[in-house]
Amino acid sequence: MPKIGTFDVLKVMCERNLDIRLSTLNNISDMRKVKAGTKVTIGVAGDVLNPIWRGELVGGFLLADKKQFEDIKRELEAGGE
Repeated sequence: MPKIGTFDVLKVMCERNLDIRLSTLNNISDMRKVKAGTKVTIGVAGDVLNPIWRGELVGGFLLADKKQFEDIKRELEAGGE
């Protein structure tokens, strides 16, 4: 049986129009270098505080190389695969 990855699950959730949220980088309200790395505060649409505390949501912080992302986006928009 093949290993199921995070993006495999997210793809199915998207296909079924389930609850997936992505907060883009323009929602960052605070960012600072700390001893352990970087601390980032980012806004998310809707009330997610209680669902996080109750363990009803899973998530993470997704980052991608901007140039590569834009190159691929342009390629796909032009009809490439």
